[in-house]
Amino acid sequence: MNGIDPLHITGPGYVIPPGVFDLSATLDDAIRSSCAAPVRGGVEAHPIFAFIAALGGMGSRVGDVCRGLGLAFDSGAVLGRCRINYDAPLTVDTRYDVATSVVALERKSSRRFGAADHLTLGMTVSAGGNRRARVRLTTIMPALT
Repeated sequence: MNGIDPLHITGPGYVIPPGVFDLSATLDDAIRSSCAAPVRGGVEAHPIFAFIAALGGMGSRVGDVCRGLGLAFDSGAVLGRCRINYDAPLTVDTRYDVATSVVALERKSSRRFGAADHLTLGMTVSAGGNRRARVRLTTIMPALT
């Protein structure tokens, strides 16, 4: 990991707590209205809620996770990549459980930063024990020297 202590990442005591996200019909209506999406015709929420629920339901904020891992989030973090896999549609008026873990932490050369830390978080959005979506989010920030 090029100078990043892997024990600091997966060592005892460092856990991203689980969280929850309540997806109401009112919230879905507001999102649809804000982006001129079609009106909901049943209980299925707009697909963007996989991303919104994952980030909004994390037990910690992305910045706090980065800082907790000793990364330079406040020095100019940027979104590197986001991948969403849908297992089932999300529905309105449902409470979702969100589980988050560190998938990878790599130090790479960067034209913008010189050296950059790439943190990938994996988030699972579930309801009633059934997985609905998986989100992988990579945040890139300058490497601390």
